[in-house]
Amino acid sequence: MKKVKHNNLDKLTRSSGLTVVELLIILSAIAIVVLISVPGSSMVLENYRLKSTSSDLVNGLSIAKGEAIKRGSTVRVCPSSNGRFCRTDGNWNHGWLVYSDGNGDGTVQEIEFIQAFQAPNPNISIIATGAVETIASFTATGMKQDHGLQTGEFHICHRGSKGRSKIISVDQDGWVQTTPTLTGTAECVSS
Repeated sequence: MKKVKHNNLDKLTRSSGLTVVELLIILSAIAIVVLISVPGSSMVLENYRLKSTSSDLVNGLSIAKGEAIKRGSTVRVCPSSNGRFCRTDGNWNHGWLVYSDGNGDGTVQEIEFIQAFQAPNPNISIIATGAVETIASFTATGMKQDHGLQTGEFHICHRGSKGRSKIISVDQDGWVQTTPTLTGTAECVSS
């Protein structure tokens, strides 16, 4: 009987594939990695949204304070749905605008408009309390009283999460400070 020799090319083609078991092990490993990373990525996204919104709001407040000093008149930050007119319901979730109220009538005219800010992500909620509940008004000397209150806070929360939030505090001198919280705030939980 004659022995048949297989050439080396035959051996390579037979041993270069994956078995079904090997393929299942690889797919299982990928599935485990994805399952572990998804909850972490939602937390990263939540933190980004909180940071972005608080940064935009601090920017608007800082612009208002600076413009009030520069112009020597009242500059206001108010909630706005369309970037042109102020809302009167105190709902900051639709965006806000900055305007100079040189004539003191409390309405935004084209010449008074400074800057508008878009609404935050729909998963973000902004709850304003104190002197900034419906509008934040600045003069060259600081924040104007509203309903007898000299300070105010914005609580920025991620809806559906009892976790992190940010608090933006505005004192009577118009100084703005951001404080992160790890457990949320009572205002966030009740919203």
